[in-house]
Amino acid sequence: MKINYETSIVNLTNALMQHYGLPTKHKTLPEVDRILAKDYDHVVLFCLDGYGKNLFTLHAEESAFLKRHHVRDITSVYPSTTTAATTALLTGLTPYESGYFGWFQYFEDLDIHYTVFLQEDYYDKQKAIPKGFHKQYFERKDVFEQIKEKGTAATRLIFPQRVDKNGGYTSFPEGLKMMRQFQKQNKRTLSYFYAIEPDMQQHLHGTKAKEVKDMVRFLNAQLAEAKAAMGENTLFIVTADHGLTDVEPINLFDYHDVTCTFRALPANEPRMTNFFIKTDMREYFIRFFEEHFGDFFNLYTKEEFLMKKMLGHGEKHPLIDVCMGDFIAVAKDRYFFKLSDDKEHKAHHAGVTDDEMVVPLMFITKDDA
Repeated sequence: MKINYETSIVNLTNALMQHYGLPTKHKTLPEVDRILAKDYDHVVLFCLDGYGKNLFTLHAEESAFLKRHHVRDITSVYPSTTTAATTALLTGLTPYESGYFGWFQYFEDLDIHYTVFLQEDYYDKQKAIPKGFHKQYFERKDVFEQIKEKGTAATRLIFPQRVDKNGGYTSFPEGLKMMRQFQKQNKRTLSYFYAIEPDMQQHLHGTKAKEVKDMVRFLNAQLAEAKAAMGENTLFIVTADHGLTDVEPINLFDYHDVTCTFRALPANEPRMTNFFIKTDMREYFIRFFEEHFGDFFNLYTKEEFLMKKMLGHGEKHPLIDVCMGDFIAVAKDRYFFKLSDDKEHKAHHAGVTDDEMVVPLMFITKDDA
C-alpha cells in the first residue's frame, strides 16, 4: 500500500501537540482536532501494540466494543514496527526525523548491531556497548515531557512491567487503576497507556489463532469496563502502532551466493532488511538477491529508498546516514528473513501490506453508545 504521512499515527500525535500548545511539524488529523476542541479534562492515548485493522475482520464479534467506537482508519509509519511506530506516537516525528527505524540498527564504526529497546547487540548479547551509547544516539524528550514542562496538562506514561521494570503495571486492570489514580490527583491530564498485546500473541500463534481471538476479547472487555468507570469529562483515544500479517521464514544464511557478498551482517528488521555489501560485489548481490527473493521483496539501493520517502519527511536525523544499509529489502509477500535462532514468529510486521500498515482510530467517552 502507499504510505501516507498525512493520515498517520504521526498526525494523531501532532493533533495532541497542537491542542496542548506545542509547535507541530506535521499536519493534524481533523477528527482528533474536532474531538479535542471539546476540551476534556482527562485525555488518554491508548496504544494497543499490533492491533491492526485486520483484527476487526478476523475477530469481528470479539472486537465488537472497539469496532463500535471506530472513527476511521489511519496508517502506521514505515517501517511498520514497534521501535519506529511507538516512537512516532510519543514524539510526533517520522522515522526519518527520529532516527528510530528498526528493531536493531547497525553502527559500522563500532561493529554493533544495536537492539534499540533492549540496549544490547542483536547477534552477540555479550558484546560490550560503550557507556552512554544509548543516551548519545537515542534519548530525547517525548511530547508528554514537553507538555508537562509547558504546564498545559499533567502527563504520565503507563507501561507494563515488561517495559518499565521499576514502575510498570503487572496486569491491564492494574494499569487502568494507575491511570484513574493519576487523573484523580490532577485537574487536567494527558496519559499514554501502552499495552504489549495483541502483538505478542500474534507473533507466537499467528493472526487467526484462538489465543489472539481471546486476547482481542480480553482487551475489548477491559476497555469496556474502563469506559464504565471513566469520569464525565474524559476521552480515550485508542489506536495501534502497527498491525501484523501471517508469515513464513526464509533462512537467509542458507544462500551462500548472497551471504558471501556481505561486509557485515544484515540489520533492521526481518521484513525490512538492511544489507551491507562489499563494494566490488554489489552487482553479484543484486543478481542473486533478485533470483532468490525478487518475488517476495522489493530491493532498493539506499538512494532509491530515501528518494521514495518511505521513512517520511522532515529534518533528516544523522542516524539515517550512520545506520542505513547499502540496500534495503522491503517485504511485499508473506515471507521474512530468519536472521537468528531466536523463537520462530508465526506473524510479523515491518512490511508494506495493508495488514501491517492500517490501524484503527477509536474514540471512547462516557456518554457515547
